[in-house]
Amino acid sequence: MHKHYLLQQSLLLALLTTLSFSCKSSPTGPHIGQNLQLSTDYVTCTEVSLKLAYSGQPSVVSGGEFKMTRDGDTVLTGNLTGSDTTVIDTTAEPEQAYTYKAYRYIRNQVSDTSLPLQVTTMDTTSSNFTWQTYTFGNGVSSSDFEDVAIINDTLAYAVGAIYLNDSTGHTDPLPYNLAVWNGVSWQVKRVSVPFRGYTVTVPLYGTFAFSPAQVWLVGDIAVFGNGLSWVSNDIRSLTGDDSLLCEKCWGSKFNDMYFVGLNGGIVHYDGYTWNKIESGTTLDVHDIWGVTDKNSGSQEVLAVGSDAFTNNGVSILQLSASGASRLQTSTLPTTTLVGIWSADGKEWYVCGDGLYISRGLDRPWQHITDIPSIFSESVRGTGPNDVFVVGDFGLVSHFNGVRWQTFPQLSFSNGQYNSVSVNGNTVIAVGEVGSYATVLIGKR
Repeated sequence: MHKHYLLQQSLLLALLTTLSFSCKSSPTGPHIGQNLQLSTDYVTCTEVSLKLAYSGQPSVVSGGEFKMTRDGDTVLTGNLTGSDTTVIDTTAEPEQAYTYKAYRYIRNQVSDTSLPLQVTTMDTTSSNFTWQTYTFGNGVSSSDFEDVAIINDTLAYAVGAIYLNDSTGHTDPLPYNLAVWNGVSWQVKRVSVPFRGYTVTVPLYGTFAFSPAQVWLVGDIAVFGNGLSWVSNDIRSLTGDDSLLCEKCWGSKFNDMYFVGLNGGIVHYDGYTWNKIESGTTLDVHDIWGVTDKNSGSQEVLAVGSDAFTNNGVSILQLSASGASRLQTSTLPTTTLVGIWSADGKEWYVCGDGLYISRGLDRPWQHITDIPSIFSESVRGTGPNDVFVVGDFGLVSHFNGVRWQTFPQLSFSNGQYNSVSVNGNTVIAVGEVGSYATVLIGKR
């Protein structure tokens, strides 16, 4: 009895030892979701940018290959580039829910896999607009609009120079420099402000608004107001550059503003002080736009500069309150670029002598050839799937997330649209036709 018990104990010990060695010697399987993290960088209607982050041992971070699957099918393969690798699936369809998963390979063996990632692509927007056109001026002196800002469905501002006749039937030499849309009709006004001891009706070229009570107007000086009262800011004397003329402005809020203009002129306003930013260029800076990260609050602010039709080169400037740096432009034309815009900082557009897009500031600019080869003056939108470009001869083109549509019925032979603003289902383009200022309103 005792020997039998000892024999059982010996057999049990041998079995446990065998199992122990067996577990230790078996190969280790993939560390699912431990070292390989998969996240979305940006999503449009037809593209999904995915970021692979590998957090394994430093000695093997840069090694290996990857495979990306979408709903179980392989869509992308390649090499891991350091601890972070960005890949783009360009074969997605609009308004589709996908499940992505990434695999890391070492010597043709799976060493790690990510957790599944659910992604839904954006839907397209409609290009079905009804259009209405308005004209301003007396047809004798040349009138035009330079810029427009939509504040809400019943309020928009357009700036420029509108010449009307006086009470004697002759051209009034003092132009109106502002037109206000109330949702039904336009009313022209004069914005007159103090400037160096005089009251002047200042020439205006740009506008940017946050609300009915927070509106910026820019030209020879910067003007801030609520539509009823206006305060002038003599940027020329504040920066020491008496030749500064502002064309456009942008800000994340009314007291964090950038102003750009001729001869590389850039200034920043923080609500208390004005500071000149050294741009590093003498090119005229025509446009500026920025995006603010909703989570971190960080800004990405870009401006575009060029001298009109001189082939002196172009500048894409990245701005901060403390300075400016130039970005690569080797894949852009060297003639004229006048507009810049981004919905979220993931895709940037520039326009002028062609329309170009960059999906990441460290990536080349790509020429968009899906619109007519007509000089484009302005690009704006509400998102990657809702972009408008306007320009010479009445060029109006809309990108719905998949394709561009141009509206030839809006074209004309002797004028241009200088600017466009988009808000929800309303788009407003402004410019001139012949000697008249013109406004185009589209409703979706």
